[in-house]
Amino acid sequence: MVFEWDEEKRLKNIEKHGIDFVDADILFGNPHLIAQAKAVDGEQRWLATGMIDEIYVTAVFSRRDPVIRMISMRSARNGERKRHQEVFGN
Repeated sequence: MVFEWDEEKRLKNIEKHGIDFVDADILFGNPHLIAQAKAVDGEQRWLATGMIDEIYVTAVFSRRDPVIRMISMRSARNGERKRHQEVFGN
């Protein structure tokens, strides 16, 4: 997979959420759920929930085949975490 992001947004995400877009390959390399999110400015956004280093994480991203454009990564919300556990049994 190929990932891209705005570097300024990456740094702000680290400051706000303590999670680095650089770790997106870990999230997408592990079992994860994909859910459709709302479109913004005509661009469809998606949510991926999975684990990075034993922590549940949700990424917001868009697809620009073959590239995945990272928008945000944060700790997964309770509902996102529970859904992941229901599907994968973690």
